[in-house]
Amino acid sequence: MTLKGLIKLTHLLQEYPLTIIQWQILLVVAENPGETITDLVNAEKLTCGTPSDIAVSVKRLGEGRHDRPGLGLIKKAQHEDDGRYFKLTLTPKGKKLVEKIKTKARYIK
Repeated sequence: MTLKGLIKLTHLLQEYPLTIIQWQILLVVAENPGETITDLVNAEKLTCGTPSDIAVSVKRLGEGRHDRPGLGLIKKAQHEDDGRYFKLTLTPKGKKLVEKIKTKARYIK
């Protein structure tokens, strides 16, 4: 993607409002449902920051915090083998938004 295309994508994402990092997370989770943040980072599928940085964005994309509601786009389920980890999947709202943005972004070069 060209710099001009990246700028157009950024403007498109601002309509929803999402950052480039949040968009990458949504795309990767859509393609790898049920994986943990650590799995995605270790497999180099998520390269937008450290697991800690990504966890903050996932929280915003998911349920949010006590003082700031989330966007409800990602659902976390506790890993059955290790309770410290959470498996990520898109919510129906998240799936719908990813498809909508992918359709619009298809024409950006």
